[in-house]
Amino acid sequence: MIPRPHSLEDLHDRILKLEKQNRRFKRLGVAALIVPALLLFMGQAPSKKTIEANEFILRDDGGNIRARLFVTEKNTTKMAIPGMAEPVPITFNPKAMLALYDEKGKAIGMLDDDSLSFSKSHVFLSGGVLSMGDQTAAAVVSPYSVSLFDEQGFEATLGRTALVTARTGEKQMTSAASLVLFDKNKNVIWKAP
Repeated sequence: MIPRPHSLEDLHDRILKLEKQNRRFKRLGVAALIVPALLLFMGQAPSKKTIEANEFILRDDGGNIRARLFVTEKNTTKMAIPGMAEPVPITFNPKAMLALYDEKGKAIGMLDDDSLSFSKSHVFLSGGVLSMGDQTAAAVVSPYSVSLFDEQGFEATLGRTALVTARTGEKQMTSAASLVLFDKNKNVIWKAP
C-alpha cells in the first residue's frame, strides 16, 4: 500500500520524482532504438560505384557547355616546329582531354596528358615547349632555345636552331651558345658565333 501524501509539498516532490523517472525511461527507449539502427548501418559494406561514359559534359544554368571530359580520336597532322625547316608529321593517339569553354561556347582551355593551352591568354605548353603569343607575334621557350617572332615575320633565336645552307642544302644545328636573327623569309641576317 502506498502512503498518502500529507501535504502539497509531498505531492509536489512525488510528481518531480515521477517526471524525472519518466525522462530517464524516454532516454533509455531512444537509446534502445538508436543502438540497433547504428549497428545495422555500420554493418553494411561501403558500396563501390563506377560510372562509365564516353563523355562528361558540364553545363551552366543557361544550358551552355562550360567543360567537357572526353577521349580524343587518333589523328595525324603536320606541325610546324620552330627551328625545323619543314612541317613534321605528328600522330596523336587517343587520350583523355579536358576542355573548358566560355559563355559563348568557344573553347578557351585544353588539358591532356602532355599539353596545356589557354586561347584567351595565347599560352600553349606541350612536351617541354612553352609558346606565348598569337599569329602576329610570339615567344617560344623550349629546352634548347628561346625564340621571338614579331608581326613582320622576323625571328630571333637564342640557343639551338636548325640552319640550312641555301647553296648546298646542307643542314646544320647551332650550339646552345648561339644567337641567330632571321628575316621574314627565314634567311639568316646575323648570327653569333
